Amino acid sequence: MPLKLGLTQTDDYFIIGLDDAGKPGMALLPGQVVTVTSADPATVVITADATARATVGAAGATDGTATLASGKVAAASAPAQPGVPINVTASIKNADGSPVLDDTGAAIADQVDTVTIQPNLLKAIGELFGTATAA
Repeated sequence: MPLKLGLTQTDDYFIIGLDDAGKPGMALLPGQVVTVTSADPATVVITADATARATVGAAGATDGTATLASGKVAAASAPAQPGVPINVTASIKNADGSPVLDDTGAAIADQVDTVTIQPNLLKAIGELFGTATAA
């Protein structure tokens, strides 16, 4: 799902493993590695957690679901391409760089989504009425 972030906002990302029935919570096998990368790190910064966290508030997963990878996404301090959707790609590979195969022998496809750093996003609206005055 495309994401829009303001200049000072961050968001969590969670990469979950799905079984052949679409149930989340599958784990990596030894030697498998998940990476999440930004097509333009001068605009969208990806910071991976050292240890994958369980989901909290993630669409499509119950809080507490085990993840393959997690981290933060944020705007660079001076985004090179504000207002432009930047591809963010999650990829799973074996330690030797070869693709991870599913139970049919097909390579598990990368997942790509976009993040747009949008300066001056409306965050809230203010007061509708001021202090009451005598008539």
